[in-house]
Amino acid sequence: MIALIAAACLGLAVAFALIRLAIGPTLYDRALAANAVTLRAALACAALAAAFAQPLWIDVSLALVLGALVLNAAVLKFFRAKSFQPSLAREEA
Repeated sequence: MIALIAAACLGLAVAFALIRLAIGPTLYDRALAANAVTLRAALACAALAAAFAQPLWIDVSLALVLGALVLNAAVLKFFRAKSFQPSLAREEA
C-alpha cells in the first residue's frame, strides 16, 4: 500500500517536472527538468516493482536511469559545444 502511495506521489512530481520542462527559462533548466522526469519515472517503476512484486519493473527502472545518464551527457555536451562533433583545433583564449 505504501508503495502505491509513493508511486502516486512520484507521478505528481513528474507532472510538476514536466511543467518545468515546458516553461523553463533557460536550456540548462530544461535539461535539469528532463533529467528529473526520467529519474522520477525510474523511482516510480521501482515503487511499482515493490507494490506488485514484479521484478521486471526493476529492469525497466535501471534502463531508464542508464538512458537518462547518456541522454543528459549528450545534451549538456551539445549545449556547451553547439555540436556533437569534436573540435579540430583548440581555441586559444
